[in-house]
Amino acid sequence: MGALKLPENPRAIRLFGEVDARYQAFADRLPESLGRMARLRRTYLGSPSAEPFKGIADLNPVLAGTPWMFWEQFQHFDDEQFLAIAEGGALFVLASILLDHIIDRQVDQPQAASLLHQALHAHGTQCLRAALPASTSFWAQFERLSADHLAGLAAELDAQADTSCMREETFTQMAHGKVSPIVVTLAALAEASGRPAILPPMEASLKHIAVASQLLDDIGDWQQDIEAGHVTYFLTQIPAYRNSQGMPAQIVEATRAGINADWLDVDYLNVTLDWLRKSVEAVSRLECPGWLAYVEGYRQLTDEHLTVGVARHLVRVLRPIVAGSAS
Repeated sequence: MGALKLPENPRAIRLFGEVDARYQAFADRLPESLGRMARLRRTYLGSPSAEPFKGIADLNPVLAGTPWMFWEQFQHFDDEQFLAIAEGGALFVLASILLDHIIDRQVDQPQAASLLHQALHAHGTQCLRAALPASTSFWAQFERLSADHLAGLAAELDAQADTSCMREETFTQMAHGKVSPIVVTLAALAEASGRPAILPPMEASLKHIAVASQLLDDIGDWQQDIEAGHVTYFLTQIPAYRNSQGMPAQIVEATRAGINADWLDVDYLNVTLDWLRKSVEAVSRLECPGWLAYVEGYRQLTDEHLTVGVARHLVRVLRPIVAGSAS
């Protein structure tokens, strides 16, 4: 969804740059082989190139940018406490991204990636412990969210092995699990601010957009997913896919016919819009223009896909009618 749009506030911009600098300092302290991996873009973004990782600014904004997306809620923190939580949360999220890639077999050196994951997780947790004493209720939230993350990954593994496991509740559990490490940062900030009541609406909003964004990706990438042997919730909703036999090319054509017959891409793009609406409604009582702008970007993108999808189906349906009239 593009680069993070920082608040028009010099302090917010300075703090964001400081978190990036702290990541680079963390990478510098790692053993050489792990440091090299930590500085590669493909380690976190899956790019096959050897481009350098530019830091958290390189990531999808929601991954490490939520403290700035909800800046109005957290701008009262002193610099050091804000930085400790933002750094710890960012490293914790990077660890979760790397774990996801390891499970999906998307890393070149799984042994080194496992060690880097451990280093990210350990240092991220250390930063959070420095900012939040063990006596605070944050650590119960930390355990809950960590368990949700692992449960979501396990559910995805089960669904990839057995498509009958891929149901709506499985899909939402997977999406919620992937966003749980991001919620950890917001839970820490909410606890440290003395306002734990602001966490539930933020968490709900993130979970709703996690479902929406995953569904949007799966609708757009359905053919690539079939060719890669990757099972998604959207695919399992297409009878032609569930019942197909044969080679991937045959499955692709059967699935395409099934999507076209019932306009299933249009149906599920409308479902995506409904999840995005819920994401906005969840934070209706919070001041968070940066977050709302991020959700709006997804809404506009979904609307564009919907317009193109409807037009494609109309052309497909009307073309033989027009051709028949012309003859």
